[in-house]
Amino acid sequence: MRYTNSLDSSKETTLFDILKWKLFYSTKSQKEMSKLEVVDSSNLLRAKSDFICWLSHASFLIQLDGKRFLIDPVFGDIPLYKRYNPSPYDVEDLGKIDYLLLSHTHYDHFDIPSLKKILPQKPKLIIPLGMDRYIKRLDKNADMVLLDWYQSFKIDSLIIDFVPAKHWGRRGIFDTNQSLWGGFIIKGKQSIYFAGDTAYAEHFQEIGDRYSIDYALLPIGAYRPTFFMKHHHLNPEEAYQAFLELKAKKMIPMHYGTFKLSDESINEPKQWIEKMNREQIEILSSGEVLLF
Repeated sequence: MRYTNSLDSSKETTLFDILKWKLFYSTKSQKEMSKLEVVDSSNLLRAKSDFICWLSHASFLIQLDGKRFLIDPVFGDIPLYKRYNPSPYDVEDLGKIDYLLLSHTHYDHFDIPSLKKILPQKPKLIIPLGMDRYIKRLDKNADMVLLDWYQSFKIDSLIIDFVPAKHWGRRGIFDTNQSLWGGFIIKGKQSIYFAGDTAYAEHFQEIGDRYSIDYALLPIGAYRPTFFMKHHHLNPEEAYQAFLELKAKKMIPMHYGTFKLSDESINEPKQWIEKMNREQIEILSSGEVLLF
């Protein structure tokens, strides 16, 4: 089974586009590269207070209403790409994970070595439709909740909604979109939106009309060359426009500074976002904890 809809961006670029990018656009320049600032907030990870902790790239540890959520964990290198900064914490530093949320199957979000470190804790997995086929290869007894777009899962005082994204999923040559992709809304005392990977599209307005969002975790990296990447990722300006359409109170940038997935320098997304409205944008260092 393959999932397809109006937000399926796998149909918007071809093999010819990939060759065009790699032959005529791609640059391997490393001149502007530097490491993200990494901070040690491990003492705050043991706090009972609610918090958001950015673990670099698109990985987050969130504590909300007494529950601990880990989203898209990647602790090391991924196939074809090495990290430019170390993971701020070891798995043991993160505490007991209650819920593991995975947005889609691309390697920089669905990382098997990292999942193998987490799954022995027996968290409940909240995942898109179709992803169970991949999880069962790692743990056939995993406790999973599978969600379609705008489906919900209730946890005591919390509600988790799976929401649309303009993107796609694949791990091999022949499994394009055999699982759904998307983002998450975690609703408790605070409401947190995790966008996953996404290009700019009408879904931000739709999500903003449906939900009241306190914190929007939005990707800002992997956007050059524009002719190719605009179908799959946000640049910082598009991410800020998405934030405005979401009508969220604060934006937390992510998906930058860890892997060089595209042609902009690894520092450019952060430099660009720093020039915008800093009162609304909360730029976290890798490992930094934001207490509510």
